[in-house]
Amino acid sequence: MTTMSNTVCFYNNGEFDRRSLTMMGLSAKKDDTAIGFFGTGFKYAIATLLRLGATIEITARSGEGYTTYNFYSIGDKFRGKEFECIYCESEQDRIELPFTTHLGANWKAWQAYRELFTNAKDEGGGVALIDDLKVAAADIVVSVTDNNIAKVFEEHDKYFLNEEAVSTGYRMRCVQKRQTHDNVVYYKSMYTGTRLDKPTFFTYDYVKTVDLTEDRTLADTWYIRTHIGELWACNMDYDTLVEYLPKIANQDYFENSLDTGYHAGSEDFLNACAYLNKMHRPMPMWARDMYIKTLPFDQQIEAYKPTRHQKAQLAKAIEILAHHKYMIDLEKLHLCTSLPSDVLGYYRDGNIYIAKEAFDRGFEKLLGTLYEEWLHMHEQCDDMSRSMQNILVDRVASLMEQVYDMEQVV
Repeated sequence: MTTMSNTVCFYNNGEFDRRSLTMMGLSAKKDDTAIGFFGTGFKYAIATLLRLGATIEITARSGEGYTTYNFYSIGDKFRGKEFECIYCESEQDRIELPFTTHLGANWKAWQAYRELFTNAKDEGGGVALIDDLKVAAADIVVSVTDNNIAKVFEEHDKYFLNEEAVSTGYRMRCVQKRQTHDNVVYYKSMYTGTRLDKPTFFTYDYVKTVDLTEDRTLADTWYIRTHIGELWACNMDYDTLVEYLPKIANQDYFENSLDTGYHAGSEDFLNACAYLNKMHRPMPMWARDMYIKTLPFDQQIEAYKPTRHQKAQLAKAIEILAHHKYMIDLEKLHLCTSLPSDVLGYYRDGNIYIAKEAFDRGFEKLLGTLYEEWLHMHEQCDDMSRSMQNILVDRVASLMEQVYDMEQVV
C-alpha cells in the first residue's frame, strides 16, 4: 500500500535573499494584489513549525547550482527561563536567527501553511507534495516535513478559495459556500479565521486591502456587516438577487440582518425588490426597507383603521387643540400602522401622519404628537431647532400664566 508523502513543498521563481530570514518587517511585495505585507509571516512560520516538531529546508538557486538551508533549534536560557534559539545552516555558514520558537506562540500548523503558501503565491508560485514536484523547475523551494502540514495540504481548499465569484464589488466578493468554510470571512482568497456570529449563505472574501492583525485576522470586524450589505445592495445583478434574496429572508442567516450604510441600492437591486414585493415573495427586512423608502411617501405607509375608543381619543385631542386655536384639517390627517424610523408623527407635503403607536402610548402622547406636527405644518419649524424650542417655551409660559390667573380668581 502506497502512503502519501508528508513533505509539502512551497515553490516560486525569483532570487532568494537571506535578509528575508534575518530582518523583521522586510516586505517587498509587487503590488496591491499581493496578500502579504507585514514582512513577518515567513519568520512566524519557521518558529511555529519548529515548535511543532517539523523539519524545514530551503533549496534556492545559486548560480548554476542550488544552496540548501536547514533550520533547527537549540535550547538555551534567558534570565532563568528556557527557550529555543533558531539556527539556519548552509554549506557556507550557520547563522542564529533573531527570534525564537516562541514567536507566534499561539499559531497553529494551518497558519504556518497559510504564510508559506501566500509567500509563494505572491511570487507566482504554488504548493505541491514532494512526490509531485520537480525541484529543478523552481528557483526557491521551501520543503516542510510534518504530518500536520500534510493534513493542511489535504484541506487546501478550506484555507484558500478556488471557487468562481457569484458577485464581486469594490471591496468584497462572495462565492458559493462550502461547509469547510466555517462562516469565516476571507481576505484575498485566504482563510483569516475571522468567524461571523451566525451561519452565512455565501462565503465572503475581501478583494481590497484592509487592515489585518498580526495573526492575519481582520482588524475592523465592525465593518463586515456593512460591507456585505454593500455587496448585496450595490453589486449583485438582478437575476442573482431574485434568486437569493428570498433565501436570506430566513433569520438564521447572517445576511438576514445587514447594514447598507448610506447606499440607496442599485437599479438591479430596487427592481429585484419590486418584483419580489409584487409577487409576494419573502425578502429580508433591510432589503424591503431600502425598497420602500424609494417609493412615494403615501405608498410607503399602510393606512390604519382606529378602534371606537381611539376615534374618541382622537376627537377629544382635536377638540382640545381647536380650543387653543390650533385647527387640524381632517382631510390632511392620516392614521397609519407605523412610520419610518418608528417615529410617532410625521409632517410631509401638507399632510400630517400619525402612527398607531401614538394611541398605544396614551392620550397625552397622542395630543402632544398632534400639536407637534401642527407646529411643523404651520410654523415651519424643524425638530430640535431653536425656533421649535422658542415656540414651546413661550407656549408653556403662556399656560403657566393662565393657570396662575385662574388660581388667583378662585
